[in-house]
Amino acid sequence: MHDVYENRVRFAETDQQGVVFYGEYVTFQDEAVNGFFRAIGYDYDRMHEDGWDVHVAHVDVDYRTPARFEDVIVNAMRVNRIGESSIHYDYEARRKVDGTVLAEGSVVHVAVERDGEATVRVPDAFREAVAAFQEDPPEQ
Repeated sequence: MHDVYENRVRFAETDQQGVVFYGEYVTFQDEAVNGFFRAIGYDYDRMHEDGWDVHVAHVDVDYRTPARFEDVIVNAMRVNRIGESSIHYDYEARRKVDGTVLAEGSVVHVAVERDGEATVRVPDAFREAVAAFQEDPPEQ
């Protein structure tokens, strides 16, 4: 996995117990996807120029240990599989100071027409950008 997004826990992201509210990790995961796109040189602008977009189809997060206000979280991601119209990511969130895994999971995107809902094939240019970025290319 590659570290693609870093964030500092804001007070508003914590709950009454003083830990990061579990739902916030989905936001962190989504920001990590954006960071991954930037890291491979295929951001949303390029995606839209190429006529496609993505919708989230599935999110999975397992919580390992709590993060607290002011913790810096390093979010890592990799694509483990690209299907005909789907992109499957692995995700991990670690506390920066000690590397403790806070949460891990996955997200699945479905490629759709930029101006519609119909699924489309994930473009070769995106597939190539992912393969060039990762040490282990995704399953196709």
